[in-house]
Amino acid sequence: MKKRESSAEYEEAREFLLEAVDYERLTNYKYDLFNFNLKRMEEILSIVQNPHKNGLYVHVTGTKGKGSTAIMIASILRSVGYKTGLFTSPHLECLEERVKVNSRMISQKMLVRLVNEFKPYIERKRFEDYSLSPTFFETITAIALLYFARKKVDMSVIEVGLGGRLDATNIISPLISVITTIGYDHTDKLGNTLEMIAGEKAGIIKEGKPVVSSIQEPEALSTIVKFCKEKRSRLYLVGRDILIGETRKMQRNGLYGMECTISTWKREYTKIFLPLMGRHQVENCAAALGALEVLSGNDVVKIESELVRSALAKVTCPARVEIVSRKPLIVVDTAHTVSSMRALKESLQENFSSNEFVFLIGLSGDKDLEGVLREITSAAAELILTRTGNPREADPAQLADIARRFFHKEPTVIENINDALEEAIRIAEKNSLICVTGSFYLAGKVKELLS
Repeated sequence: MKKRESSAEYEEAREFLLEAVDYERLTNYKYDLFNFNLKRMEEILSIVQNPHKNGLYVHVTGTKGKGSTAIMIASILRSVGYKTGLFTSPHLECLEERVKVNSRMISQKMLVRLVNEFKPYIERKRFEDYSLSPTFFETITAIALLYFARKKVDMSVIEVGLGGRLDATNIISPLISVITTIGYDHTDKLGNTLEMIAGEKAGIIKEGKPVVSSIQEPEALSTIVKFCKEKRSRLYLVGRDILIGETRKMQRNGLYGMECTISTWKREYTKIFLPLMGRHQVENCAAALGALEVLSGNDVVKIESELVRSALAKVTCPARVEIVSRKPLIVVDTAHTVSSMRALKESLQENFSSNEFVFLIGLSGDKDLEGVLREITSAAAELILTRTGNPREADPAQLADIARRFFHKEPTVIENINDALEEAIRIAEKNSLICVTGSFYLAGKVKELLS
């Protein structure tokens, strides 16, 4: 009986959160100070005594790799003895995935308790003017910051939701900002040039606080350099201050991954094994190690090379070229930009012997649909197009019309995700690989179906 009551309380709290404006599920909105306003974050956190003001944070933004980089930083911090909070988005299967301490998700009971603390305030704001009340992402960010303070974490790693400058997570004052590779995504919100997008991402840079950046295109890098000069923030660059040495794909204990050497201005990390596929993950690792090296140099954390290697050898990044089934072989990924789809294609071709790739794809309508489909169809033996389960989804029939321009055969359209997965499994031959990609929501639904 208690379990059912608890479950009912959780569903009620979850529904209350989802009743808020949720920009992760919308397309037609403006990325401006009306819709994205840090004053709302200041107000909602003030009712719980501003828990964010005393925390130590690493803030991570970027277009590609920010989630993986945040996970790596948090994993290493935990391995060297620091109680570590981790806030990421979106979630794959359950809301609690977004908020973790030492890799353990917030419990449903605690989530309910924290929602109820904010509930009277949020209900009042919704009654006064629903359009000005806290959004879903603002509320879950506030919950995470309060939870980390209550758990007395030593440090928290916070991943930006969208952009950076106006993002709810930008309420924090981090010890260091990390900017992973910047590319074209959310161009209708952040701008249609790399300079404009980089300007939004660089909005997380704080006065006098160091910055670590991944390898960037010249236009993005020049913008980051400009912001760092304005904020008098020292910039550490992958490719200049953090160097990637020998890199090779390998398997260890049945896990596909990469072995690499990464050198910083302080030390060399040799024979790092990452149980993650693709050169891009090595670049993410380099940015993570650079951030930790900066913190170490500032005497914020103490780093031991062997503990770092051990942490990285066990790191897991769900739905990043993740093998979720071996018979049949099914890989789940969340590539949804041209560059990330290219990286996925290269990872599959380099790491798997199969020449027959069956792609099951669902995309959001606000992506570069033509660019993404052109990139992936060059590697596909079969192409199945489906929905994502998110209101932002592109119509599979529309995707098929675009794919026909590049694909050598007729794509299959199956709107129901479960039916689409069953069809992929049915048509995959013995040595085929099934890759599910395009959307976090599709990846989460497929993982749920398979589990």
